[in-house]
Amino acid sequence: MYRNTPDPSVERSEAEPAAPPVVSAPIDASVKSRFEELAPAQPREAAILRQKLAHWLKELPLDARSEFDITLAAYEALANVAAHAYPGGTGWTRLYADWAGDTVTVTVSDTGCGIAPERKAAPSSGGRGLPLIDEVTDRMSIDTGEHGTTVTMVWRPAALRQDTAA
Repeated sequence: MYRNTPDPSVERSEAEPAAPPVVSAPIDASVKSRFEELAPAQPREAAILRQKLAHWLKELPLDARSEFDITLAAYEALANVAAHAYPGGTGWTRLYADWAGDTVTVTVSDTGCGIAPERKAAPSSGGRGLPLIDEVTDRMSIDTGEHGTTVTMVWRPAALRQDTAA
């Protein structure tokens, strides 16, 4: 954050106006604030969705670290759908992302079998996806059951926050 600190050796008259507050650059209105894709729940499709999401994120005024974290977490959730949501069958995954103000929200959902309580408590194979997602997000929630699973991930990247300090 940039702050203008006056030099005490420079005299300012009382009539001279104070420096205007620092305001973030205007955001390009042509950037789409939402992204949504529906695809078969397969590893190759998860990789394609990751690439599409990364392309959309490049349009936002984000720092590289935030882009990386969002892409990584979304891909982990997509890979979990491909690996676990439809055992012995096929299904779909939905990737939805939304940029509103200083927040980016990404939701990955399926209509598969849900996450069994015993798997959530003690993952048997791998089991690093959800902890990784939790580590790189500001907030994560999981809604799971017979209806399927929805993983919602939220970030508040510093690049999107407005300077509200006076």
